[in-house]
Amino acid sequence: MNAPLDDEERETAALLTQLKVTPSTSARERAFAKLQQDFQALHAPRRTRARWAIAAGVVVTLLAGWMWRGMQPVPLVARVESLDGGVEARGAGWLARKSRLVDGGSLAAGSSLRVAADGGVLLRLSPDLTVRLAAKTRATINAVDELELTEGRAFIDATPGAHAPLRVITPFGEVTHLGTQYQVRTGGNEIEVAVREGRAQFTNAGATRVAEAGQWLLHHGADATVLGTVAPADPRFEWIGNLPTEFRLEGVTLAGFLAWFQRETGLTPIYSDSIDAGQFTQVQLKGSIDDLQPLEALSFVLATADLAWHREGPKVIIEKRLSATG
Repeated sequence: MNAPLDDEERETAALLTQLKVTPSTSARERAFAKLQQDFQALHAPRRTRARWAIAAGVVVTLLAGWMWRGMQPVPLVARVESLDGGVEARGAGWLARKSRLVDGGSLAAGSSLRVAADGGVLLRLSPDLTVRLAAKTRATINAVDELELTEGRAFIDATPGAHAPLRVITPFGEVTHLGTQYQVRTGGNEIEVAVREGRAQFTNAGATRVAEAGQWLLHHGADATVLGTVAPADPRFEWIGNLPTEFRLEGVTLAGFLAWFQRETGLTPIYSDSIDAGQFTQVQLKGSIDDLQPLEALSFVLATADLAWHREGPKVIIEKRLSATG
């Protein structure tokens, strides 16, 4: 029993009947093959267009998803408290653009920073934690408790006794701390951690070393980590004086100001023998030291109390101000 003809075969048979031609079996097969080829050629563009339309829809969907994720709010993790020179920032999102930091600006998680050769910045991550980045530093603020330091120097200041954790990730290991002031320097093939106050821990390839206050540790390539001593006012820390933390002078006592000054500089204020320290300790101060470096602020504040200062190594000697003559 012959199989029923499909639509194409019926159309072909009708056409042949009209022509009064009875084709041979082989000719009929060739005709059907040609019809099938033409039919496929006719409809192939439609299927191709359909496939491209589906693919385009997938791309648009993916692009919309990426854009949606890129437009989602990212948590702010740091505020620019002090700025010196130029610092370039770029957000974490793929749609983010480069921009220059401004005083009082905020940084979102994942922001990467590049400090110019004449620049520096102090970032406040919390009331008890600040990070200062020196010139020629590249870093990323991954989170409020994680800094990735690719190259350069970072000075971390955490209030003693406060819960202010921070992981400093470098190409050569990870640094953490316990209520401290310390500097991390990385570049070339080495990392150095210098501790002014408290303790800092360095971990590399599973090995851990701890530096106490007044110590530095250096890890170079595959060499063993070495330790040395460092003074609070060591030249390593001088650059941070260009990036002081905010200090509201109005209504603060001289003792409160000097405590801030010592933490910023590592210098120890001492009253000379000619001064009754108790007379000045509780003096209430007025005015503002905004935009002044710590040593400049010291001169300004002491002058209001008719005092002056001079330096003797790691000490600042406070003395009576000499009267002008002539």
